[in-house]
This record gives sequence, structure tokens and C-alpha cells, in this order.
Amino acid sequence: MSGDARIAFAQNRLDEARKEIRAAVVDFSVTDEKLLELRANARHAYEELRELDRRASRRLLGFLKFW
Repeated sequence: MSGDARIAFAQNRLDEARKEIRAAVVDFSVTDEKLLELRANARHAYEELRELDRRASRRLLGFLKFW
């Protein structure tokens, strides 16, 4: 999987995790434990996307010797 495809996949995962959280927040039948689990999943997806983006920017700007 190429770098751009990984970033797109990670962005989709983050978007889905955010949608799940939004739906769970307004559904009062969702337990607090489940909500915390959804938040942890979203946080993990965000961290993964941030790391992939950081790596991509390093490769992109590597020729300028900024990093």
C-alpha cells in the first residue's frame, strides 16, 4: 500500500470513529464504558494518521534537509 493510500485509509478510519462517537453521544443507551472505548479508538486512529502524515512530510521535505 502506498503512502498516500495509507493516509487515505487512516483518514477514513478516523472519520468513521468520529461518526461513531457522535452517534453514541446522542444515544443515551450507550454505556459510559462503550463511549470511552469509542474515544480510545478515535484517539488511536488520530495518532496513527498524525504519524503517517509526519512521515510523509519528512519524505517530502527531506531533500531540503530541514529534518
